Amino acid sequence: MPRNAIMSLLFSGVLCLTSPAAWCAELTCKKSPALTGKCSNVKGSLGFTPGIGVTLITEDGNRTVIKAPPDSNADIAPTVMQNWLYWQSKTGSLKTRINGTYELCPLPPADNSAGITDSGCINKGTRISEDKSAPAS
Repeated sequence: MPRNAIMSLLFSGVLCLTSPAAWCAELTCKKSPALTGKCSNVKGSLGFTPGIGVTLITEDGNRTVIKAPPDSNADIAPTVMQNWLYWQSKTGSLKTRINGTYELCPLPPADNSAGITDSGCINKGTRISEDKSAPAS
């Protein structure tokens, strides 16, 4: 290995050891200091709501706007997003919603035109499938 490559690797390792963690790894949803409580597993339907953005509707009817914590782009875990894109490609519609069990992490409430005040980010998801009860056009 060339000396420049070794020095670069060494320098980046030292930088990570002596610098804030945010410089070394992206801030995840679950590790955000902006969370207003503990993350919890909920079952529900995730999808795009026109005029609002991505929403999670839980089995008990609660609606949460999904957004990234400040200083992060970690709104939806990558594996959940991949599943959502897969089901959108299968249905041919961006309006496709997906059912699953999601680890939802609460963020500060925010106002929007639909009156949904709960906000959060999704750290992970399991048992994801197309929500066939939701209209997809």
